[in-house]
Amino acid sequence: MPSLIANVQLVTPNEELRPVSIETGDDGRIAAIHEAGSHPDGIDVIFDGGGELLAFAGFIDIHTHGANGVDLFQATPEAVHAFAEAKLREGVTTFLPTTWTESAEALQAMARAVTAYRDAGEPHARTPFLHVEGPYLNPDQAGAQDRRQMRAPDVEEIRALAEICPIGLISLAVELEKSPSFIRVMREMGIVCSAAHSAGTYAEFRIAREAGLTHLTHYCNQMSPLHHRSVGLVGAGLLDDRVLIEVITDTIHLCPDMIELVFKHRSCDQLMIITDSIAASHLGDGDYPLGDTTITVKDGAARIPAGNLAGSILQFHHGLRNVAKLTHLPLNQLAKTTGYNQARSLGLTDRGAIQQGLLADLTLLNRDFEVQAVFVGGERRV
Repeated sequence: MPSLIANVQLVTPNEELRPVSIETGDDGRIAAIHEAGSHPDGIDVIFDGGGELLAFAGFIDIHTHGANGVDLFQATPEAVHAFAEAKLREGVTTFLPTTWTESAEALQAMARAVTAYRDAGEPHARTPFLHVEGPYLNPDQAGAQDRRQMRAPDVEEIRALAEICPIGLISLAVELEKSPSFIRVMREMGIVCSAAHSAGTYAEFRIAREAGLTHLTHYCNQMSPLHHRSVGLVGAGLLDDRVLIEVITDTIHLCPDMIELVFKHRSCDQLMIITDSIAASHLGDGDYPLGDTTITVKDGAARIPAGNLAGSILQFHHGLRNVAKLTHLPLNQLAKTTGYNQARSLGLTDRGAIQQGLLADLTLLNRDFEVQAVFVGGERRV
């Protein structure tokens, strides 16, 4: 039976902000978008936004390791369920559980845990793919990743992992000897590759780009910096209009001025908000286990004992709020960075915008960007 999410403000790319009511069908997709107050009779109103709540397509977080005390590293179905439920409370309706640099056996255990969640019907947020961050990274740009497990890109390792769980994204260092040939094979397999934890030069980036690289992972963090005699990967993000750029918008991984700079000089068509969140997200200050080490959260930053940042404790809707307040960009433009670009880059043509025929995955926010309701396939889950 059709149902209605009534009297909300439409926030979606290439549409004006306006009051609408969104009709959802039995198939879990958007059946129609009506002007507020003009929907057909006989449709059950399941939620009324009072004309004030902002309706975004459900957020898509393509880079997140954990939240609310659990991490993909734990490699259990229970951890993935709790992880997915926490992401849903941030307004994230689709996420890519993201690995750490680990042994092949540990990565396979993580993949099996995600597959178990998928097989259980994805009762919280959707998990179409795994994001493999590492182990193909540069030890000199390790950050909080484990140098001991870093190794050369291995196509067969990825083929074996993909047999357990679909892989949508791999983050790797572009300067590794086998990276260009590996990226070409991944492109043939339909897997997106992104530059990460890399000291690559701009020339090495261009080789990787021609091989099929399309993303930059957590921009500016653990990548070769911008310098006037060598622009590095940061410069690549400013020069190449085709590459998509992940941005951790917690105002720590990128200071507020850098967030403003990136959004001023790069189009919203190229930018993707991520959290890079870890298990300590949602928990507040304190000491928490992370793999075989401990991280300390203080003043909004998570660090390993050596002082390196260890992912973030950012919640997705707060990342959007930070960008909106810093940049003052129109919300329909920022909506490209919360899901539309992510979906487009991964070939997820059924989500990322509020349009007739797309999945009825919707996140409703108040004017302070706090989550008020979340719908997955037209079903309210928050």
